Formats: sequence, structure tokens, C-alpha cells
Amino acid sequence: MKRIILAICIIACSLSTHAQNQIFSKYATIDGVDFVCINKAMFGLGTKMISVAGGGEDLSKLGSLDKMLIISSDSDGGKKQIDKDIRTLSTDKDYEVLMTSHSSGGDNMFIFTNKRKPHELIIGTIGKDDSSMVVVVGDFSKEDISNFLNQ
Repeated sequence: MKRIILAICIIACSLSTHAQNQIFSKYATIDGVDFVCINKAMFGLGTKMISVAGGGEDLSKLGSLDKMLIISSDSDGGKKQIDKDIRTLSTDKDYEVLMTSHSSGGDNMFIFTNKRKPHELIIGTIGKDDSSMVVVVGDFSKEDISNFLNQ
């Protein structure tokens, strides 16, 4: 009986993790979208080698990282899908908008965190010609996010 309960718990945990990243993992199969998934083992090789959105930020300030997804597109279909998901996140009650930025050139940037799981940070940019999302998942606090954003 204990084995059955343990098996059910393991399956439930894996399904909840899968559902959490389902909105983002769909991009792995969409034509015209660049999708990169960096898992925990790669972070062990050195987080300073990996830059966020070309900025070269030090990811070690976020604490222990489990996964990073980098999604970008300059094709019409891919860009529209990314734009739609960023706008959906900005109105989703489970996500908190930490920062928004709108430039005169038409670029918009959003930073979100998941209210229920504060160890998920999403940086979304909507530009005239391209759009992108960076999703960082790990064991970090809101203070870690603040330190990362202030670097």
C-alpha cells in the first residue's frame, strides 16, 4: 500500500511540474521560433557563461537555478504567439508583474514572477520586429530577484 501511495505522489509531482512549463515548452515545436532549454546540470558548469537576453547578467545572484528557457522569434507567427502569451501573463492572477518598460521605439519589456511559486522569473520583451521570453526556474527568493535586477 505504501508503494502505491508513493507512486501516486511521484506521478502527481511530475504532472504538476509538466503543467507549470507547458505554456513555454510548446515553443520547442513551433516553426520560426528559436527555443533553448538549459537544465540544472549545465548551470553547474558556470552561470557567468550564460547571459540573459544578451545582457551578460550574473545569474548566480538568483541562487540555485533548475532550468532556463530562452524563446525568441522574428517570424510573424512565432512573434504573435509570444506576444499573446506575454499579454496573457500580464493579466493572469497567478502572476505578478514586477516591472514594465515601454520605450518610444515601440519596445515593451515585462518582468513577472509566479505568485504561487515565487521561484519562477519571466522576462518578456515585445518589439516591433521580434519578441522573446526568458523563463528562469530555481530556488530563489524575492530578495534574490531584487538583487539580480539591481546589478
